[in-house]
Formats: sequence, structure tokens, C-alpha cells
Amino acid sequence: MSKTPYEIRLDLLKLATEILHQPVSEARATLVEEWHIARESNSNIPHPTLPDFPNTAEIIAEAKKLNEFVSNG
Repeated sequence: MSKTPYEIRLDLLKLATEILHQPVSEARATLVEEWHIARESNSNIPHPTLPDFPNTAEIIAEAKKLNEFVSNG
């Protein structure tokens, strides 16, 4: 069964979200883990500034790139 254009666009948005979220999630996890380790020896270490997750505009831009690739091969 073929997907409708709406279903394809939704799939592309989901894929774009995963692509953009994964490196941010990994970076955030690493920073928090390093912070916990550092706090074992010094409790005065402030919590690190964590990178922001991508916003809607960034996700849509990534989805458009994926769509361009799929559409034009």
C-alpha cells in the first residue's frame, strides 16, 4: 500500500527530528555524566550549560533537505 504525501512528509519530519536530536542528546548525556563525575571530588562545580535541541524551523529545514534528496535522487 502506498503512502499519501502527508504520510511521507510526516515520516520525513520524524526522520529529521531523529537526525538532529541524536547528537544533541549524546552531547547532553556526556556533559551531565562528566559533571556528575567531577562533583564527586568538588561539590561546588556548577551544572554545565547544555546544548539546545533543534527548533521547529531547523527540523523543517532538515526535512526539506531529505525531501529534496528523495525527490531528486
